[in-house]
Amino acid sequence: MQLSSVLSLLAVGTLAAAQASNNVTTGKLGDARPVRNNPVIGEVWIAEFDSDTIKGTFKAVAATIGINYTIDVTGLPEENGPYNFHIHARGVPENGTCADTGAHLDSYVRGQEPPCEPSLPATCEVGDLSGKYGKVAGGHIQKEFHDPYTATNIIQLGYIGNRAVVFHDKTSARVACANIKKAPVAATP
Repeated sequence: MQLSSVLSLLAVGTLAAAQASNNVTTGKLGDARPVRNNPVIGEVWIAEFDSDTIKGTFKAVAATIGINYTIDVTGLPEENGPYNFHIHARGVPENGTCADTGAHLDSYVRGQEPPCEPSLPATCEVGDLSGKYGKVAGGHIQKEFHDPYTATNIIQLGYIGNRAVVFHDKTSARVACANIKKAPVAATP
């Protein structure tokens, strides 16, 4: 066996032992890795909420590493919060049923239990944005954050395109959902 192979095996074993000793849950495929190859930096993806009561946008902008997010949503009743929000594995079907968006985007096969530890975001489900960056209260939600583990590149495990963003109330019920779609490029004059 070559020295480089032995060193690689030792590194993997050391990492696994360190994770086990810290009692940190990682996915079956390990921790999420930062995305460094979004195809177009600055490309915008948007999910639009436009129901009778819930209005607003969930905007994702491709960055050099990961995605910058901006949430601007109104109409989630404060008394039903705090709200979790996640990217789910499937988009919202034509009938608008949030229940049909599948599970959270979980590219590294981590699962939801134990809950995400915000100080260790690479160990969380990729789509568990509120677990990594905090729940929202309801009313008029305005929140910005950066997630290095999600992507606009279809070959990446954290790809967000044609998936849904879903808000869950304090009972975990899915109360609002919208598809994440690539925004049209504005025409230049």
